Amino acid sequence: MLTPSVRAAAALAAAALLLTACSGAGDTAPAAKPTPTRHPVFDQKLDRQLLLAVRRTKQAGTASFTHRLTFASGKGDAVQTMSGRMDFTGGRGRAKVVWKAPTSLPQEARDVLTGTTAGSRSGALSGTYLVGGDRIDYRADGAPYWIRYTSADTQASQENDVLEHLHGTEAPVGGTLLEGLSGAEATQRTDGPGGRRVYRGGMPVDTVDGLFPAGLRRHTTRDNTDVLPVTVTLDEQGRILDAHADLTPLLRKHGDALSGFTKVTMDLTLGGYGTSAPKDSPTGTVRTAAKDVLPLRDVREDGCADFDTGQRLAHLVVGVPCSGPYDVRVVHQLPLGPGGSAEDTQFRADTACSFALDASRPSWMPAKAETWAWWTPEPQGGAGKGRVTCYLTNDRDNA
Repeated sequence: MLTPSVRAAAALAAAALLLTACSGAGDTAPAAKPTPTRHPVFDQKLDRQLLLAVRRTKQAGTASFTHRLTFASGKGDAVQTMSGRMDFTGGRGRAKVVWKAPTSLPQEARDVLTGTTAGSRSGALSGTYLVGGDRIDYRADGAPYWIRYTSADTQASQENDVLEHLHGTEAPVGGTLLEGLSGAEATQRTDGPGGRRVYRGGMPVDTVDGLFPAGLRRHTTRDNTDVLPVTVTLDEQGRILDAHADLTPLLRKHGDALSGFTKVTMDLTLGGYGTSAPKDSPTGTVRTAAKDVLPLRDVREDGCADFDTGQRLAHLVVGVPCSGPYDVRVVHQLPLGPGGSAEDTQFRADTACSFALDASRPSWMPAKAETWAWWTPEPQGGAGKGRVTCYLTNDRDNA
């Protein structure tokens, strides 16, 4: 017969054996197999990889960029180059814009691409934009000042589409292929050196809304295709290195100022990821658009102005002192109604300015000077039937 102490010892021994068995079973269980990490771009569905690449690009924070828009023809190529830096996190960017448009191109085509002025030359071929969330600062090449446009300035009229277009949806600086690639779908992918991937695919033709400002979109058509072909190269992290798009199907074949071009392309190059953010504060004199940008018809007599406002609109100028360089100096502002046709109106304007100068010629005006006459209708709600502005244009370099 077992005594109570013996039975207790036996029970403890059995419990110890049970614990040992359980512990042994845990030590010998197979370890869980590691799950391979999925690449945020390359391991996703092919038709989503370009969208994800745009997101991956923006996650880098900052990047440098060069963007080229090329209109090719047998008479020469017109090329717009936009380059600078973008801060995706801060929503700001800096862009230098340069147009190269050969004189061999038809004047009508040059005017559509680079804009016009109230003088003999086409619009500005180069300038710098600082783009922020609620403002855009612009400086024309050679100008001693910046012009600040607030959101209220750019949204006040559809005429300001050139500026408003620079506020991108996918990037701080708009008008680049980043605005279209988020909607593109890849159909083919090949491996490149250094972990790169090269994609071919297409983006919807409606992405042209983000690629061109309204003034340029008016000269395109969407009837020729539904998809625009693209080629995109990504780095090993899935960020965009370069992209190419063939926009030729957007051209109208006949009856348009741009119909003489045979090919239109866009090329984007990105790099310098994660480095310094762009300088978005202008240095030197900053003028405000609300105060200093005005229609030519509103420049006072004997007042001076510059043509380049950054908006590619001929009737808008920047008021400047006549003591420094300027593009235009107003001699007379005269009330004048319209003629029976555009040609008749211009003849009436020329005649009115000629008579006014014969009657009153400023002392500063050269004896032989080419004068211009710019007729404009009276703004809606204004009194009168119109006005003619009589002015002289001036070579900035010789002022």
